[in-house]
Amino acid sequence: MSGAEAGMHGTIDRIDAWFGRRFTRLEQLGEQLLGVLRFDAAGRIELTESARRRLKSVAVRYLAEDPVLDGCGLIFAHSALGTENGHLEWWVREDETRFARYSFGVVPGGDRYYDYDHHEWFTRAFDEGAAALVGPYIDYLGVEAYVVTLTVPAELDGRRIGAVGNDIQVQDLERDLLPVLLRAPAEAAVLGAHGHVLVGTSSRFLAGDHVPAETPGYRSAPVGPASAGLRILYAAE
Repeated sequence: MSGAEAGMHGTIDRIDAWFGRRFTRLEQLGEQLLGVLRFDAAGRIELTESARRRLKSVAVRYLAEDPVLDGCGLIFAHSALGTENGHLEWWVREDETRFARYSFGVVPGGDRYYDYDHHEWFTRAFDEGAAALVGPYIDYLGVEAYVVTLTVPAELDGRRIGAVGNDIQVQDLERDLLPVLLRAPAEAAVLGAHGHVLVGTSSRFLAGDHVPAETPGYRSAPVGPASAGLRILYAAE
């Protein structure tokens, strides 16, 4: 193996480990959030004020410990609540020390209704039971920022009730991953499941750009959980 090949393999390993840690931490967040909840006698989630305070405590601590994250929380399937309305317990970072719960439009037909049931980040985790990363896209919350959303299934007592997720702004993703990619011996980019650039080391790979699966002069390698479909594209020698 040449020095360049060894250097590229080292970069791939570091990026793979970075995403592995992200999804592991997200699964741990899910365990903590779901540990707060119970089903009532009718088999629906009990969302008492006490439970919501404890959910907030878990989520705020999770955000405070990880400055790369922009928001996190638990997104419920309608079936788990026994209601036509959706529900999200979601907290966002206001600054380095302040966090706030975000209120979504969850009433069908209501103002700014957020029909999250059909978003890929929800269907991949809830319907397919898979870890997923979706984006980059413009954040629904209206901060005019590019974000990626990571999700894993949310299961309580063996029953899937929704998804656990977190958002990362692309600028924060770049802050963590770009130094790793820039140490690679070749031009490189991290691509999402649909071939959109998350982070790249040149102007030909800008966040959000689509790159064909077969790009002449480049090789690719998978990184992160297989179900997320992430890969590194890098210039071949």
